[in-house]
Amino acid sequence: MAKVSGLNVRLFVMGGDLSGDANALDGAGYTQETLETTALESAAVTRITGLADGSLSVNGYFDNASNKIHATFTSNSGKLPSADQVVLVPMGSAVGSPMCGISAKEADYNVSRGTGSAMTVTSTFTGNGLGGEFGVMLTAFDDTHSSATNGTAVDNSASSASGASGYLQAISLASGSVVVKIQESADNSSWSDLITFSTVGTSGVPTAERLTMSGSVARYIRVISSGTFSNAKIAVGFSRF
Repeated sequence: MAKVSGLNVRLFVMGGDLSGDANALDGAGYTQETLETTALESAAVTRITGLADGSLSVNGYFDNASNKIHATFTSNSGKLPSADQVVLVPMGSAVGSPMCGISAKEADYNVSRGTGSAMTVTSTFTGNGLGGEFGVMLTAFDDTHSSATNGTAVDNSASSASGASGYLQAISLASGSVVVKIQESADNSSWSDLITFSTVGTSGVPTAERLTMSGSVARYIRVISSGTFSNAKIAVGFSRF
């Protein structure tokens, strides 16, 4: 794999595309405690792993338009949302590009204005019951499905055995209702459903969801949409455990 720039990074939070408002991301990922277990007879420190955690810090520009950074970070209520916030960070513009996802509590939101400068915002998300999850994008940043669509397959080179999580960011929907699924295949020919997200209608966007499954996951993965709808704009990520 080649080194990459930060030009191909996006930020989706609860179905809101905040890529045009955010100007910096920091600390998107996974951390775990290391607990010292050094015995008297040891000549060096020994450790075991403890609790996992995840976090993401966002810097951006104040934007109070519908579904933009201010409305998203205050949950349109004038205060921080209490529910888990589903965050997806694609790190490349193609299907199969790396991503980081996290289901987190929004810890803070602050607005600043420096002398002679634009108003800026900062916010921090901290994982709730999990660390940040790295995986692959099943859409190219976001894709717009004009009607029921089978997405491009991603080849993991081999199957895995320990389950997975899927991230859906439903950004907009022109009409109808759409069901988004993640499917698996052993041969890139015969497909079966792996994760089925909640049905999304026009009154439900923007929205986001993280779901998990246990057990084995086949070599190939793709996203599909079904239903009677038009122009579903979605971003989907997938992380193997």
